[in-house]
Amino acid sequence: MKRSPVRYHRSGIGSRLVPLFFQSAFSRSICNLARPSKLDLGATRHLLPVMRLLAVISLGTFPIANLVLVSPASAAEVRRVLILYESESTLFAAREIALGLQQQINQGNSTAIELYSEYLDMVRFQDTGHEDRIATFLAAKYENMQFDAIVAIGPGALLFALGRLEWIPDRIPIVAGAVSQVTFDDIQNTSRIYGILNSFDVQETVDLAARLHPEAKRLVVLTGSSEFDHRWRDTAKSKLGATYAGMTVSHLSDLSLEDFKVAVSELPNDSLLLVLTVFTDADGRKFVPRDAAAEIIPLASVPTYGVYDSFVGTGIVGGQMETFVGIGKDVGKLVEGLIQGQRPSEHLKLSSAKPVLDWRQVERWNIDQALLPDDALLENYEPSLWERYRWQIVIGLAIILLQSATILALVLLERWRRRTSKELSLERLQLAHMSRVSQLGQLSGSIAHELNQPLTSILTNVEAGLRMLDRKAAKPEDIRGILEDIASADKHATESVKGLRQLFLNKDVSCKPVNLNAAVTETLKLAKSELAARQTSASFSSTANKLTVRANFSQLQQITLNLVLNASEAVSHLPPSRRRIDIRTGHTPDGQSFLAVSDCGAGMTREMQETAFEPFVSQRSDGMGLGLPICRSIAQAHGGTLEFDRTREIGVRIVLTLPEMKGE
Repeated sequence: MKRSPVRYHRSGIGSRLVPLFFQSAFSRSICNLARPSKLDLGATRHLLPVMRLLAVISLGTFPIANLVLVSPASAAEVRRVLILYESESTLFAAREIALGLQQQINQGNSTAIELYSEYLDMVRFQDTGHEDRIATFLAAKYENMQFDAIVAIGPGALLFALGRLEWIPDRIPIVAGAVSQVTFDDIQNTSRIYGILNSFDVQETVDLAARLHPEAKRLVVLTGSSEFDHRWRDTAKSKLGATYAGMTVSHLSDLSLEDFKVAVSELPNDSLLLVLTVFTDADGRKFVPRDAAAEIIPLASVPTYGVYDSFVGTGIVGGQMETFVGIGKDVGKLVEGLIQGQRPSEHLKLSSAKPVLDWRQVERWNIDQALLPDDALLENYEPSLWERYRWQIVIGLAIILLQSATILALVLLERWRRRTSKELSLERLQLAHMSRVSQLGQLSGSIAHELNQPLTSILTNVEAGLRMLDRKAAKPEDIRGILEDIASADKHATESVKGLRQLFLNKDVSCKPVNLNAAVTETLKLAKSELAARQTSASFSSTANKLTVRANFSQLQQITLNLVLNASEAVSHLPPSRRRIDIRTGHTPDGQSFLAVSDCGAGMTREMQETAFEPFVSQRSDGMGLGLPICRSIAQAHGGTLEFDRTREIGVRIVLTLPEMKGE
């Protein structure tokens, strides 16, 4: 009778509490007792008490962690399940299935379930005597115990449960796992059997391999020398034939472990290797198939595939597989339903298989990722930084882009601000120049008078000199006096023209150390004639001989001239004897330089003072209202201020403050 191969697991179940030497000694006693050709059951009766005692620790054949202890008060609710594993307890597949089954049972089932696990080790011990001894032992061990379900993992365990457990009533359901449809071909009555069918389909695995390696021309199938291995070899020959998926199929079997290693290392480059099981090699050495695969596959010169989930990590690329933990969970669900009285409509259910690939081997053999199935499960996959932190990277990049855009916007805004500031500065200079020209226009009569005086003096002296020459009465000392008067008048005219020229110029502002007192003095010279024409007296005083500020001389003159002319307008309604302007310079308490112009006119209300610096607001009917706004902008450009003295009670006092330069 054919048996389906058993899959392996990757993790252990739990530590045993029974010392290994005790287990070995007891096992040897049972084997020695069973050596006669006929087993003397009478001779075993005296061992029954011992067997019952050892049922708790049970030859190490079931993990004590699987036993759910129930208090006597709840004994009526306890359900018991006997689990038979075809292989030994150390096999990877058995551990994984047990793990999945235990996880499913522990998921909060309301009914208490006791699990009793037995590992039959039928793959390594295939004689009927071994089965007889195990059957006798189990009958004695569970003599006074009733089970609600039997679980058989592997085809051998299923056949053992059907043929060897006569003491189990036929009404008790049997749940099979890790079996294929072939197992049921020779079973007459399957009414009490429920189970999860596994395909371990070599065809689907080879189809996957052919898809990932379209250039492959040969397929080599590797199997060992045990009866189980030979059944796998026969199955592969039946399923694949001589050619399959465009590849020539050949078989590598019945070799020693060392010969397997040499053979796989010499395979042609256009080949693929399919490793099934090696329980025994040609030398009679017995192996756990996964351990044998772990020694053979790394030496293979070509990509290797398998049908067992347990082989992932030994060097295979992958295969079409069912996971052993998943098999255990499916079996656990079926057991829970049966214990609760839920009979499934179908006795046998196919387990789901999917492509399982080892990502390390995919990269090792340079397999095109576009060929990978969409539903493939990638083991040992190390996601890239993008895959692992995709959203964090997207958010980070978005933040960086927003910050970059903000920085760029700020840079552009700063450039625009500088350009606008420069344009405004130029416009302010032009406006200030126009204001100066306008002020000079107001002073045109005074300027003409100021220039007319030295010119008249020059003309008078020249005429006097000519008359003296005509009378031939000119003396050298007289001529010298005339020439000195002419030079003085010319110098006076030159200075006046130079001052006017300085005010008329329209050029970039260049600030340098300037004596504030000198700027006021020069401005008063220009305004002297205008003030005389307006019958207004101006007095200038300073608390310091020299007040050095960093400023533009002509713009300081412009501010001073504007303030003086405004003050003269403010007193124009008074009698000439009361038309006085007071100009003072000095230091403020905080160490700045100031220029204050005061008048004794009618004064200004608080509202008038607040609007005086607004453009196009003027107290005069013929004024444009640009003088004070321009003067304030010039003061601010120099780092100073221009404000009204709000403590002034008579007339108006306006104060210009500028930072003083120390040590100049």
